[in-house]
Amino acid sequence: MRLHWLRIDVTAPKGYRPPFFSGSMLRGAIGVALKRVVCVNPSYRCEGCFAATECLYCRFYEEQNSFHPYRIVAPLGMERLEFSVYLYEDAAKELPYMLSAIRKAMEEIGLGREKRAVKVAMIKVGGRIVYDGERFLSLEGITPRELEIGGFFRDARLEFRLPLRIKQQNRLAKEIRLHTLVNNIHYRLRQVKGLEPQKLGYKVHGEIAYSRLRHLDLHRYSNRQRSPMKLGGLIGSMTIRGLDKQSSFYLKAGEILGAGKQTVFGLGSYTLTPLKETK
Repeated sequence: MRLHWLRIDVTAPKGYRPPFFSGSMLRGAIGVALKRVVCVNPSYRCEGCFAATECLYCRFYEEQNSFHPYRIVAPLGMERLEFSVYLYEDAAKELPYMLSAIRKAMEEIGLGREKRAVKVAMIKVGGRIVYDGERFLSLEGITPRELEIGGFFRDARLEFRLPLRIKQQNRLAKEIRLHTLVNNIHYRLRQVKGLEPQKLGYKVHGEIAYSRLRHLDLHRYSNRQRSPMKLGGLIGSMTIRGLDKQSSFYLKAGEILGAGKQTVFGLGSYTLTPLKETK
């Protein structure tokens, strides 16, 4: 199985200090902007819309109980606003609309309850500048990256930078089992590929040799539910030893997809550092 994706990196100038947790704010602002960019319904209402099945906004924001083929990742406690937007598989074709929505969200609609307009200093896609702070540049030649099973690592360190919310035995886990983590990423990968849910068909090899995870509470306000919501989970690091080829692939995919619940806000984001490569 392969994974295709694009990563959009956005940077704002110094002067605006975002909230400690910015993922929910950014998703909301980009959603408002995306609707303005793509909506073709004169009533501007999603319910009963003739174009709902083909609408990018509906796919990203209105479809319930489904995997959304994008996520927004913003580090906690930033001094200035810097964040990334990932687009997966066919959603990568919608790059121009997302770029337009990001700029509109920040510079025209504004961020947070106060609708603070924030200048975009630069946007990159795959490390290439596509917006220089004044105008969009050509997107010609930009294609999704591809991850596939190739060389692998037996040992790795995972650093969870945003809370991981993952269930074990129908409860939010206070500690993580390797099989649960790998199976969760496997499930997410099948969702993003449009495949039916299916459990892992093999036994995960490897063990968590060292874990220093702690619980961190985060909160967001849901306009849809008109109430605050808890988004706490586990942050910190773990070292895994003795991985097999398939499991190392899933952990690498999880670095791109995120793991656990509420990944669309950036939760479950981690960086992976192989400790030993095997060809």
